[in-house]
Amino acid sequence: MSYSADQGEKVELKKTIGLFGGVSLIIGVIVGSGIFVSPKGVTQEVGSVGLSLIIWVVCGILSIFGAQTYAELGCMIPKAGGDYEYIMTAFGSLYGFLFVWSQLIIIIPTANAVAALTFADYILQPIYPSCDAPLASRTLIAACAVLILTWLNCVSVKWVNRIQNVFSAGKIIALLTIVAFGVYCLFQGRVENFTSPFEDSNYDPGKIAVAFYSGLFCYAGWSYLNFVVEEVKEPNKTLPRSIWIGLIIVIIVYTFTNIAYFTLLTPRKMLESNAVAVTFSEELIGSYSWIISIFVALSTFGFVNGILFSTSRIIFGAARNNHMPNMLAFISVKYFTPIVSVMFMSLATLVCLLFQDTFVLINLGVLAEYLFIALSVAGLLLLRKTRPDLPRPIKVNLFYPLVFLIVCIFIILMTLIQIPFESFCCLAIIALGIPVYGVGVVWQKPKEIQDKLDYVTIFIQKLTNSVFDESKLE
Repeated sequence: MSYSADQGEKVELKKTIGLFGGVSLIIGVIVGSGIFVSPKGVTQEVGSVGLSLIIWVVCGILSIFGAQTYAELGCMIPKAGGDYEYIMTAFGSLYGFLFVWSQLIIIIPTANAVAALTFADYILQPIYPSCDAPLASRTLIAACAVLILTWLNCVSVKWVNRIQNVFSAGKIIALLTIVAFGVYCLFQGRVENFTSPFEDSNYDPGKIAVAFYSGLFCYAGWSYLNFVVEEVKEPNKTLPRSIWIGLIIVIIVYTFTNIAYFTLLTPRKMLESNAVAVTFSEELIGSYSWIISIFVALSTFGFVNGILFSTSRIIFGAARNNHMPNMLAFISVKYFTPIVSVMFMSLATLVCLLFQDTFVLINLGVLAEYLFIALSVAGLLLLRKTRPDLPRPIKVNLFYPLVFLIVCIFIILMTLIQIPFESFCCLAIIALGIPVYGVGVVWQKPKEIQDKLDYVTIFIQKLTNSVFDESKLE
């Protein structure tokens, strides 16, 4: 069964994302607040300027390996949902559901909530420079940001892309401004931190391992364009090009931003700072450092927009395969957006805003994220053998997925060692998804229950003026 809008146009996700939009989305999701606020995770482990910069570059190169793998997956299985579709194709329905379950319960709402609260913190910092902002103000501003972006994501993909383009450009301009300040300082002779760049280096394998862990975490987000691949124009060309351009820009900007920081801040001073970009600007421009706070706020606003736009497509794809309620696969007849899944993810984020300390759940999310990334990469290797018939417009050298799979296994092991309690909780939550899958997906509901569910579905459909999308079902 197919549906058409009033104008006779087919109701499905529209291809509105070009090369610039793809690059903007990747940059917007990768470059959140981390590089402005706390790029010290690498430095505190290895101790020196030179070794820190090397690890930043190597982590970027390893991220390119992973992104290349996902370029093949995205062109081979061009469906909204990204990892969900890859894992389900390679390993079956249950594993695909567990991915969506972990995203829904652990990863997405808390990541969105923390980013929204960070946005509120830095909007309020110039108003409350010497004390914490009131809790109510912080929560209200974060909620307003989420609601504004929810409305935009519901009514116009084009406007969402434009906002993403503007804020991605804005955060790059902010970082380039920091780099320019760094160049100015170098010309002023501030090179004392670079005269012995490897002084105080810590070559302990465990410390270096944790430094790589921190660096790779700062590059997370390069796979989010795969979630919206159905809305990408000429995905076989645009997806790999966007990945390469976006990641290379991030690697260059990250590296030179860290060099700029080190022109004014010693490794010890960086470690003492809770917001490195603000400390850097205070050293250089004094009372005008609030400008950096605004840039950080805008950066996190763009990050929330990119996450909300991308991750709603995971839920949308899962609902289309009956792994989530059908209503979450509804597309607006008027706007051609996955309106119900966007509203659902927004509601989950708003609930998380009620819990100010969401960072424990973020720790849970690290293990869950890399477990399923590893499963996706392993799926590519498996599909090379079991499904050689699948179309592969891009076929990467096996060196890339093999190296990145080793990196994923390393991160998983490091997480288990570093945070064993949170790791156990994470695995328990993922395992809880198995009985949920049995009840929600496998179990044939009695007619009385199904009728009530259908009543709710029809009510939501009428409320949102939307229809079920079947354009990619086989």
